[in-house]
Amino acid sequence: MKQWQVGLFGMFVLGGLAGVMALTNPERSAYEEYAVQQLENQAMEQCEMAAIGLSSILQGPCRAAIETVKPQLLPLVSASTNRQNLVLFSLYRSDISVPYVKLTLKVESIGMFNRFYTYKIG
Repeated sequence: MKQWQVGLFGMFVLGGLAGVMALTNPERSAYEEYAVQQLENQAMEQCEMAAIGLSSILQGPCRAAIETVKPQLLPLVSASTNRQNLVLFSLYRSDISVPYVKLTLKVESIGMFNRFYTYKIG
């Protein structure tokens, strides 16, 4: 194969990859659902850790508190999230505070290929 043919092939491959990335850049609403699920998981883990440290009697009320707060999480995440759409992928930054269960998180994620990859939790 000649050099120009290899270069042309490479351009088509990169162009195709860029097109796929642009088409599979997830929407903000998908991220919000993902973030709510992650918050639930994080809070449940904290309930389990508290139950291990103190007693399993606390696990029930802790889980009940999470279920009570659950309907309020989506609007909370929506209000505390910034999306930077870079066409091929999106960066999401959330500064989430749930006072009822004393949970505060700063989360940074990247969305691409219809998935989310969280790279920073603090």
